[in-house]
Amino acid sequence: MLLIRSFPVIFVLVIFLPNGFLGCRSIAIQPGKQSVSHSKNWSLDAREKGYSYFCAGYFSMLERDWGNAVENFEKAIQLDNSSERIIQHLATCYFQLGENEKAIKYIEKLAKTKPNEFSVHYTLATLYETVGKNKEAIEEYEYARRCKTTKLDHVFLADALYRLANLYMNDGRMEKGIACYKSMFDMKLVTEPIKIYYEIGHRYFEKNDTKNALEYFLKAKQADPTLSFTSFYLTLCYDALNDYESAIQEAKIFLEKEPNNWVMHLALSEVYGKIKNESKKKEEIEKTQEILKSSTDAGSKNPKEYFLLCQIYRNQHKISEAIAVVESIKLISLDKEMRRDVHFLLANLYYEDKIFDRAEEELQMTLKLDPDFHEANNFLGYLFVENNKNLDEAIHLINKALKAQPQNGAYLDSLGWAYYKKAQVEGRNDYLVVALKKLLEAVQFMEEPDIYEHVGDVHYSLGDWDKAVKAWEKAMALYRQALTSETKIEDIAIKLEKTKRLISVEKRGTRFIENRRGVGNSIQP
Repeated sequence: MLLIRSFPVIFVLVIFLPNGFLGCRSIAIQPGKQSVSHSKNWSLDAREKGYSYFCAGYFSMLERDWGNAVENFEKAIQLDNSSERIIQHLATCYFQLGENEKAIKYIEKLAKTKPNEFSVHYTLATLYETVGKNKEAIEEYEYARRCKTTKLDHVFLADALYRLANLYMNDGRMEKGIACYKSMFDMKLVTEPIKIYYEIGHRYFEKNDTKNALEYFLKAKQADPTLSFTSFYLTLCYDALNDYESAIQEAKIFLEKEPNNWVMHLALSEVYGKIKNESKKKEEIEKTQEILKSSTDAGSKNPKEYFLLCQIYRNQHKISEAIAVVESIKLISLDKEMRRDVHFLLANLYYEDKIFDRAEEELQMTLKLDPDFHEANNFLGYLFVENNKNLDEAIHLINKALKAQPQNGAYLDSLGWAYYKKAQVEGRNDYLVVALKKLLEAVQFMEEPDIYEHVGDVHYSLGDWDKAVKAWEKAMALYRQALTSETKIEDIAIKLEKTKRLISVEKRGTRFIENRRGVGNSIQP
């Protein structure tokens, strides 16, 4: 939300040109008269040429023919390079042509001749800001605020202080920014203080400085208790500070005025979740779901609404409903990155629903839009591995993902598992060695039960049964800790039982052989 209107630079260029649009007669270069900046020996012919160029430029400018205006003003400035009016008009024309650097060059020249002119330094500052030279913009805004101003300048002074405050805050210098806002209060340049309080509060909130954000949002509420947006941010601040009762109170105040705001219903559900009020949490999620469904059914153009509704269905294990919601996003206009994310989300949903051919199709479409999307490269590679197909391509895709994130434990696990499957298909123990190396590297970055289970499987295939048992036991403990489905735990339990029985048989066999050898030795003569 803007504190005050930020005026286009061209308006500023006009305000410090009070005589610039009075007509050609006001120019310093006039027939029969000498420019104050030139010697008396300057020829009448040169003065007439300068006057002609200026007039031609001036009339082109009135017609908004900025190109011809610049061409004539540039010729005029060659004949009188200190004429303030020509410099001013050139700056205006270059700004209109979008050539801000050239406009800046002329305003910088003007600033040297008018060091105490507020409008000149203010204009230069706004131009610096336009081209992203924020350090220079700050210096010029600071210079401008020290210049003497009249009441006519106050609206632009307010804009200068507002812009300066934002530049300081964007640079992380909150105290300097707040000091600029305070100056606006002290100089009585502000008629609506609530907007300043809100602006400061919002800036602190963006910086995760919740305590200071809360202070200014409370000031905004005190200035005007009827505005609902302060209650919105107060809810978020109280939530972050663990003052859940106050958060709930502010959320209810907000929802009285905006009952269909799904963002607040969702935030309130999270607050209820933190205080273990499951019935209220469920009630707020249901309201959120109802609002989102109504909006998406009506053809909402907001992708966030579709994504959130999908997530709600997903959390409820309603995968078919989630898929239907995401499929409907394709009907609205999306940029390339968003379309990529839609296909990737659908791939995940189809995978969860065990429709693997559709998951593969969506991943292929994802990578068509973004071939370097490492999450999709790993996912498609792992999907191939799980289905024992295209193993060489799978290894290529996973390596591509690892190139982007070489220390990603999940990607290393995928690669290790791919080599394990390749070893099974081709009967090569050297691939098992590579698989084990990658999997052991993976657990250094990510302690996940799936990875330990894979480590156990490779150890088993290599005949290291004791190491396999240790890895599977670690996997089982992590599965139980994560409250994974019993099926996973039962599968590992079967592996453990089988392997421990083999180890036991092997040990008995070893003891039998050792005993037989002992008996044989004892009966020798």
